Amino acid sequence: MTGTSFRKISRSAAVCFALVLSLWCMAGTFLFASAEETTGSLTLWCVKDNDIVSGMNWHLYRVGARTDSDYEFGGDFADCRTTLGDRMQPIDKWDAETVEAVGETLKIESIVRKIPSLADGTTDDRGCVTFSGLEDGLYLAWGEILRVGNTTYIPSALFFEMTGEDTALLNAYPKIVMKTRSDSDQRYSVRKVWENDADEPWNRSVSITVERYCNDQYVDEVTLSEENDWTFSWSDEDANDWFVHEKIIPEHYTVSYRENNTQYLIVNTYTGGGNVTTTTAVTTTDTGSSTGTTTVTAVTTVPQNKIVQTGQLWWPVPALAGGGILLLGIGAALRKKEDEE
Repeated sequence: MTGTSFRKISRSAAVCFALVLSLWCMAGTFLFASAEETTGSLTLWCVKDNDIVSGMNWHLYRVGARTDSDYEFGGDFADCRTTLGDRMQPIDKWDAETVEAVGETLKIESIVRKIPSLADGTTDDRGCVTFSGLEDGLYLAWGEILRVGNTTYIPSALFFEMTGEDTALLNAYPKIVMKTRSDSDQRYSVRKVWENDADEPWNRSVSITVERYCNDQYVDEVTLSEENDWTFSWSDEDANDWFVHEKIIPEHYTVSYRENNTQYLIVNTYTGGGNVTTTTAVTTTDTGSSTGTTTVTAVTTVPQNKIVQTGQLWWPVPALAGGGILLLGIGAALRKKEDEE
C-alpha cells in the first residue's frame, strides 16, 4: 500500500511540476518578446532636390539616455557640455533649430575626440541607409561629405531619441547643403557669443582658442578675444566643409555651434551650475547662385510603422503565477486524498 501511494503521489507531483514548468517557460517567452520589442530602427533618406545622394557614409553613436527630468550623456560622451533645449521636455518638443544645433555640436565632439561609432552604413541607390536593433537611449547620426564631380554634398547631423514607449521604424530626412567650386574665394568667419551671464560674466580679458577643421581634418588654431571683437575670418575657393571647435569651454558654461554655410557661431551659455539654456538663432539664406551655396528644409524625423503591441506584455506573469499556485493546491489535495485511501 505504501509503495502504491508513493507511486501515485510521484505521478501527481510530476504532472503538477510539468505544468508549472510549461507555464514558466511561456512566461519567459513573453518576457523575451517584450525585450525584443523595445528595439527600433532608423532609416535615413538622403535626397537633395531631385538628386538621390547614394554612396554617402554615415556613422551612428549612442550618446546617452533621458531620465524623468533630465538628459544624461554617457560613455565617451559623458563629459560633453552641450547646450540643450528644455531638459524637462522630450526632444520632439524642442524647436528644430535647437535639435539640429545639438546634433552638430555632438558631431564635432565625436570627430575631435575620435570617438568610435556604434555602427556605420552607406546610402544605397535609393539614397537610403538603415540602422537596426537600437535600444532605448539618445543617439547621434552624421554623414561624411560626398564629392561628385564639382559638387559637394554636406549633410546635417541628427540628434534623436529611441524609446520603448514609441518603438518604431523612424524615418529621417537630413538637411543637405550642396556646394560647387567657385571662381572666386569664398569668405568664411567665426564669431564667439556669450549668453546669460549678465550677473557673473566670464573674464572677457582672456582669450579663447578655437580649432579649425576642414573636411573633418584638423587645420590650425586661432585666437579670439576682445581685441579682434571675438571674430576671425578666412577665404577658400574650393567647395570644402569647415567647422570650428572651442578648445577649452569656460567653467559653468555649455557650448553650441551654429552655422549658415560660411558663418560659424560659437555660443557659450552660462548655467551658473544650474540648467539655464538659452539658444541663439542664425538665419540661413539661399544665395540662388549656381556657384554659391544653397540650403534646404530643416531635419524632419517622423515615427512610422510602429510595432504593434496587443495589451500589456506583463499581463501573463500574475496569471501564470496564480495558475502555478492553483496547480500546487490541486497536487496537495490529491496527495491528501491518496493518503486517506
